[in-house]
Amino acid sequence: MKKLFFTSNTKHYHKIDGKKVPNKIDNTNGIVDQIKNLIDVNNAILYIASNPDDDEKVDNYASLIFNGLKLSGISFSEYFILDNRTKNKASEYIKKANVIFLSGGDTYIQNEFFNQIHLKELLQNFEGIIIGQSAGSINMAEFVYNSPEDGELSEPIYFKGLGLSNINIEPHFVLDTTEFDDLQMYQRKHLLEESKKRPIYALSDGSHILETDESIIVCGKSFLIKNGTITQICTDKQTFNIDINKKALGK
Repeated sequence: MKKLFFTSNTKHYHKIDGKKVPNKIDNTNGIVDQIKNLIDVNNAILYIASNPDDDEKVDNYASLIFNGLKLSGISFSEYFILDNRTKNKASEYIKKANVIFLSGGDTYIQNEFFNQIHLKELLQNFEGIIIGQSAGSINMAEFVYNSPEDGELSEPIYFKGLGLSNINIEPHFVLDTTEFDDLQMYQRKHLLEESKKRPIYALSDGSHILETDESIIVCGKSFLIKNGTITQICTDKQTFNIDINKKALGK
């Protein structure tokens, strides 16, 4: 059974004097409850990095989500991290894991790492939960659109993803562009143009999409960007059901 969570930011940490400290995952829109309901057994969780070379950052961010889950009442017998230090264990870790967390970060660098370890092929028979955050959510799509945060100097913005879903998301979405700088305005204009080719679900931090074989549910403050128009589809503590038969067309 497909169990995919597309998140923007699970708000699993806060800062004290500039240092990131774990806290309970924000359950305003029910993600903690949904994860608990979908977990069969709590044997192992696998954190897959976005930048596999930055050991210190990978360990820090993995620890934050592991501890955020623990504080939320979701613990595991084993905790694994997949980056360049452990990439030869990719198949082994995936076979053991019940939950896979695809981290946020640089979408294109993460995509290259996924290709290097043949993650798409390794996930073909995976039956557990996959949680993507930001870049991780973007890379779950069949055909990835990574909106150009760096303007004309952006990395490739079109590439093949993991093929887990037909959904394209835009994370960390803020509707009001009043305080946007030139780069942010460039990105927003490109996003609106891209929406004439494909629907894009824009998620504010704390919101998420849960996709299973039976349903696709948008939870929390979210927008549908389609044909150059932005439409709010739900707000916090609300849900919106995407027609599973029409999701690719965004009807």
